[in-house]
Amino acid sequence: MADPRARRVVVGAVVLAVALAPALLHGYALYLAIEVVLYAIAAVALDLLVGYAGLVSLGQAAFFGLGAYAAAIVSAHAGPNLALTLAAGFVVAALFAAITAPLSLRSAGIFFLMITLAFAQLVWATADKWHSVTGGSDGLVVPRLPMSDTLFYLISVALLLLIIAGLARLLRSPFGRVLEAARQSETRTRALGLSAFWYKYWAFVLAGGLTGLAGVLHAHHRNFVSLADVDWTNSVVLLVMVLLGGARSLWGGVIGAAVFVLLQAWISSRTDKWEMFVIGAVLIAVVLFTRRGLWSLVNA
Repeated sequence: MADPRARRVVVGAVVLAVALAPALLHGYALYLAIEVVLYAIAAVALDLLVGYAGLVSLGQAAFFGLGAYAAAIVSAHAGPNLALTLAAGFVVAALFAAITAPLSLRSAGIFFLMITLAFAQLVWATADKWHSVTGGSDGLVVPRLPMSDTLFYLISVALLLLIIAGLARLLRSPFGRVLEAARQSETRTRALGLSAFWYKYWAFVLAGGLTGLAGVLHAHHRNFVSLADVDWTNSVVLLVMVLLGGARSLWGGVIGAAVFVLLQAWISSRTDKWEMFVIGAVLIAVVLFTRRGLWSLVNA
């Protein structure tokens, strides 16, 4: 069994580290810290699907990109307002998830993975061709928010912690328990008179909306949105982060995002040829030797 005190120490150390980051980090280091937090939000959202609903998705880039484009378009017409763009990004991404979920959830396993990838590619193709709205391959410039990088970082951290706390509470609720039952056996869940479909449906929609929030923050962070934000490789990156940190642990998504972003930055500063090879090797080692990701080391 995991030691609750060990978990509390690790979580406390993580929270303390992110809280002190603005005072200790500047320039590129602070930029990377923000990247970690933004990708952690998206990884935590994906972990809700992978770890707790049993749905391995390759379509998260669609929600991430939709949130980013929503931020760019709203900012261009209404000015750079973080609260407004976050609301727009969440709604647009959650709406797309709500529309695509019924068809996606009719499949399972590799078929679910492929159909979510197909929907993501549909979003990519639309963004590529709808040049008048998305800028196509030229992308869109996002007006800079009227705040410092330090304040933006603190807001992003607060949102990440709020999302983790909210999802942890949700997963301990009757909804979370039924979702876990549906992950283990949909047949037994239906035998209890409960609809596994609807629980997975709302988990899918929530994960889509939260990933949209990460996309909004990413657009404001880089002040630019491009086709790279909706590219399928973004979905792969998020899935790798979840596997690195450990599925079935919300904090695992944070650890996975931190390891991936920092390892990628470290490797790219030394060579541009072996980045994916090293990251792939690390992922294989984690899967082989930790079984349930880096977070499981805390439970050893």
